[in-house]
Amino acid sequence: GATAAPTARSDRGTDSVAAAASRILPSVVSVQVRQGANGDTGSGIVISRSGYILTNNHVVAGALRGGELSVTLPDKSKVHATVVGEPDTVDDIAVIKVAGVAGLRPAAIGDSADLAVGDLVVAVGSPLGLAGTVTSGIVSALNRPVEAGGVQGVADDVIDAIQTDAAINPGNSGGPLVDGQGRVVGVNSAIASLSAASFT
Repeated sequence: GATAAPTARSDRGTDSVAAAASRILPSVVSVQVRQGANGDTGSGIVISRSGYILTNNHVVAGALRGGELSVTLPDKSKVHATVVGEPDTVDDIAVIKVAGVAGLRPAAIGDSADLAVGDLVVAVGSPLGLAGTVTSGIVSALNRPVEAGGVQGVADDVIDAIQTDAAINPGNSGGPLVDGQGRVVGVNSAIASLSAASFT
């Protein structure tokens, strides 16, 4: 007789990387800014059913200079977006909005004050244009001074950041860093290198 094919196990813990990823992935979008022949990409976090999305200021800075801003949703549809209000150039945070989109799923928000060095964290975003990429690691340090908020690497100020060893690459900017329960505890902003921190 034939041998049955092995089946996938479904006994992953509720605090596994897979569980955290499954909770946050429906709330993560890709962000694109097009300026003529040039373009930048990043990530964003859905924070309301009405279309508000959190991202980095440096991701959408080109849109404030006349570029075309769009968002690719988890279902792969692409929609126009606008920047809402004034971005926070110190903390490198901006809010954008999409209109006329149904079924958006806001991310659960956690508290970064509850983090401890060594805690599991998961980063989600569109590194190198690859949407829905998940990486994991730990909190390597807290309150790490990092130059942030600048456009194209020009720093505006220094913030106290969460340092993680989860792999983060260009395009992860604006995407969530989540805890083991899939709750947003940070926004990915910068990569440390041997020469200097660079913006993603």
